Amino acid sequence: MNRLLFRLQYYVLQVLRYVFCFAAGGTECVVCGEACLVLPVCADCRKKYFTAGPAGSGVCRICGKTLISENELCMSCRKAVLLKHLDGVYPVSSYRLWNKGILCRWKLDGERIFSGFLAEVINARLCQVEELKGSFVVVPVPPRPGKIRKEGWDQIEELACFLEAFYHRDVRRILVRHTDVEQKTLCRSQRMDVIGKAYSLNAAVRDVPETVCLIDDVLTTGSTIEACAEVLKNAGCRNVFAVTLFSVDG
Repeated sequence: MNRLLFRLQYYVLQVLRYVFCFAAGGTECVVCGEACLVLPVCADCRKKYFTAGPAGSGVCRICGKTLISENELCMSCRKAVLLKHLDGVYPVSSYRLWNKGILCRWKLDGERIFSGFLAEVINARLCQVEELKGSFVVVPVPPRPGKIRKEGWDQIEELACFLEAFYHRDVRRILVRHTDVEQKTLCRSQRMDVIGKAYSLNAAVRDVPETVCLIDDVLTTGSTIEACAEVLKNAGCRNVFAVTLFSVDG
């Protein structure tokens, strides 16, 4: 979609939602339940729960998950390193109850009012990674085949559109996904077996960027971003990082 058209569409929807919420007496914060006017996350909760700490601080240097008592590496990565093709993973925050509520309403219930807010959150993390690692191209994890046609949208693609239109990010959709199996229905071993065959480089791509940062919503086992990173590395990328909104610890 044209960037200017995307921004115009977003502003129109925001005005309509503002009018609707004002007429309805406002909305409630999904985290604390306090009254809000438009976005269902109050200013205090945005600052408390969605302001990313320093990139790489207090997390495993391989998988990016929060460290509890360990030093540098989490217990999982000490046992076996899953993310062999990634040069760093930087989740914004751990997957907690308040994040789960937002993710469910955004991703499962289709409340796209959260998209602009979450794009702002993930862009702030991208800025931090950029300061640490230098410039990169943003590559979204691609949706299941037919998802956009069936559901009308994909949350990661929408984040990518926001990053292009509002933050002038260089976003390239150079990966494709072949399987339509939903990973949440699979155990860890099944995920690893299926996901390794799920992604490939877009056939139209001739040259890959030297440095790439993948974006996704939730880091669970890491199998998705690892599979994407492997494809990119095999295609010639020298550095592949990943930024996710949340990480499931443990």
